[in-house]
Amino acid sequence: MAIGPEVAIIVGAYNRRRYLPLAVQSVLAQTIARDRFELVVVKNFRSIDEDQDLEDDGAIVLFDEEPRIGRWLRHAIELSSAPWITFCDDDDEFEPDRLERLLGVFHDHPDVGFYRNRVRVIDAEDRAIPEKEWRTHERDPAFDTLGPVYLPRDKKADLLAIATQRTHATFGTSTMALRRELLEGDLGDAFERTQLEDLYLFLTGALSPWAVFLDDRRLTRYRYYAGNVTHTLRWLGHAADSERDMAKVAVEHGAPDFARWLTARSVNHERLYEGGMLVERVASGAPRSEVARRTAEYLRFLNEHPEERAWDLDTWAAGVYGVSYLAAPGLTRRVARARISARAVT
Repeated sequence: MAIGPEVAIIVGAYNRRRYLPLAVQSVLAQTIARDRFELVVVKNFRSIDEDQDLEDDGAIVLFDEEPRIGRWLRHAIELSSAPWITFCDDDDEFEPDRLERLLGVFHDHPDVGFYRNRVRVIDAEDRAIPEKEWRTHERDPAFDTLGPVYLPRDKKADLLAIATQRTHATFGTSTMALRRELLEGDLGDAFERTQLEDLYLFLTGALSPWAVFLDDRRLTRYRYYAGNVTHTLRWLGHAADSERDMAKVAVEHGAPDFARWLTARSVNHERLYEGGMLVERVASGAPRSEVARRTAEYLRFLNEHPEERAWDLDTWAAGVYGVSYLAAPGLTRRVARARISARAVT
């Protein structure tokens, strides 16, 4: 018989208040007994009444303004004690039986170190979005034929291909759970540096000496709405930095295939970031000297990374805007503003 909580749920809310009560309610409404799990809510804002309600429900409430998400989450993890850790973003929710199902997997497969399930998609008003409208990574259709994927510790050679070519198993912090010990030591220290927590959690499971279980059941409600679109310029810059760092971690742990994949991702995100910044500076009417410098750097980047020189508008538009701005700044600025506005709508 287990002594103490078996799993800790970390609910994180950073600058977002609206959906936090629903996320917490979904955790408290689990089908397993309350004493089998512990709840830690980490926020970068205070609310006296809300915080008191959370504590009345047995939650540990942590106020933390740390901007780096890996370190922020690790601070919350350190307040828990359960051997398993799982997460729920403030705008996501658990299905009522999620904890029961994942603990069942851990019981049936005691060698598992990393777990991940699929999602259902809900909208801003907590309504189910029809599956035909889900994006590919939300449908994760390969699992319809694969079923659950269990990879013992000595048979994880195909994990990278399964998770990146056949499925989307690197997506969704609220779908993941892992052994506490995997976020201790050097892997835990590296987790503190990341801004891509779901990708890092998956990498930790891949690098660990434990088995991996990719569940085909949809046990997390993922909320899709305008406020959680992540691919902003700032996000792209953080992504490139985090992926470069994770590639180093992969090399240190003898996983060159993961390192190559992460490096390729970082290069792609760096191109998107640098190109996006160039267009943004053109649209804002930056000094010509700055635009000239950014244009030269962007074209030099494309020259150094031929794998990123696709013949499409997204790749070359930034350079064209930069060069055009030097000759006709007023017209180019208006065109760049229109492009940014159009992309914001879509």
